Amino acid sequence: MLHFYYKTFLENKVEVLYRSHNILSPDHIDIDLIADVFGITIVSLPGAKEEGIWDDYRAAVFLNANKPSIESREAFFHELSHILLHTGNQLSMNRGLLELQEEQANHFQLYAALPFYMIQQIHLPSHEADIIHVLSSEFRVTHQLARKRWEQIQRRVFSGKQQLEFENELKNRYRRADSSNWSDETKSLYELAIHRKQQKELHAK
Repeated sequence: MLHFYYKTFLENKVEVLYRSHNILSPDHIDIDLIADVFGITIVSLPGAKEEGIWDDYRAAVFLNANKPSIESREAFFHELSHILLHTGNQLSMNRGLLELQEEQANHFQLYAALPFYMIQQIHLPSHEADIIHVLSSEFRVTHQLARKRWEQIQRRVFSGKQQLEFENELKNRYRRADSSNWSDETKSLYELAIHRKQQKELHAK
């Protein structure tokens, strides 16, 4: 089923970033390792506002030490997106651009926390509830985020399958329209129809 899945530009970008730093399996998705790779300092403080702060020289992600580590991981990936992809001060940003950046960060979070090229390496069970559990366990994310990612994958698979069926239908239509693919009977009927049309036009003049 997963072979119908298609990746977006952003997802491919995350995969290229990971692969270029040899982040190849779920056990490599360690936020301290990833922070080190991208030159980011993680600051974990009780009650801290979860946010990324950066300039041209340094970057830091603030995490709330009161939260479970599994939730802090997810917050890290969201803020990582802003650091790697975005520019500008969100405090002075117009609403439209702010919403766009947040939407991109939400998608990035899914791609960075549960990369598809790693999911492909895992033997997934047949029942959805078991799949969610496996993804949550393997990638150390909440069941909520694992479910969100799996539902996204299912939508992409369905869309990819529909696209393939549509392309095949178009090919079949063109094939049927190509007279070189017609049977002798079809060619005879076509020629007869053309002849009758020509005769009818002659009589109408």
